[in-house]
Order: sequence, then C-alpha cells, then structure tokens
Amino acid sequence: MIESIEIMIWGRKFNLPIEYNCYQGEKVTKEQIKALKCFIAHSKWIDESKNYLEEYCKDDVIDDDENDKKANIFSYIKPECIFVKHEEGYPRVAIMCKYRYDIEHGLAVVFSSSGEITVGIQDIIL
Repeated sequence: MIESIEIMIWGRKFNLPIEYNCYQGEKVTKEQIKALKCFIAHSKWIDESKNYLEEYCKDDVIDDDENDKKANIFSYIKPECIFVKHEEGYPRVAIMCKYRYDIEHGLAVVFSSSGEITVGIQDIIL
C-alpha cells in the first residue's frame, strides 16, 4: 500500500499523503491500489484539470480584491492529499485541496478511470 507520493501538480512538486476511503477495520482493496496506479500513470489528467479548476473558481477569484496574485492558482488552492474512494470496479481518485474561498468544504478535483474530471466541494467524493 502506498502511503504518500511525490507528485507534480500544476507545475509544482508536492509530497502528499494518500488517504484510502475504508470502512472501520477494512483493508485497502486491490481496486483502490489499481485506481491509484492508473491515476499516477496519467499525469496529463492532472495538467488538464487545472483548466477545470480555474473555470470553477473564476468568479470567486475575480471578486477577491485582496488577492493580488490571481494568476497563481496556488494563491487560492493548496493540495492536501490524494484520496482514493472505496467503490466497486475502478474507484475514483481525488486531489483534495484547501480552498481560500470555502475553508469549511475545501475543493476536490476528482478523476475517474475514463479520464473524466470533476471539480467541486469535497462532498462530491466523500
């Protein structure tokens, strides 16, 4: 089982913990490990997700008069961990982030095995 990963996210290197969604007393499933390996093998998905994320955050960023580094995605997003959902088949994997404009809910950038990317509050995968 992988516990942390050094990964390039939107042009910056991070060492992030891996969190597996498991029931109490349950072990990480083979499907979760496969999903994580698939995610790691498709680094282009992470690059593509930046456009989805910027579109999702656009209104909040534009309205923030105090953020003088609006072009820098890291002025409002901070990746915190890689989350692997407990699901049948090919579980989804998410980059869980702190979000300057919604501290309570944060943001999740969710990747499916088909390469579909979804951005929303962390509740979309939890």
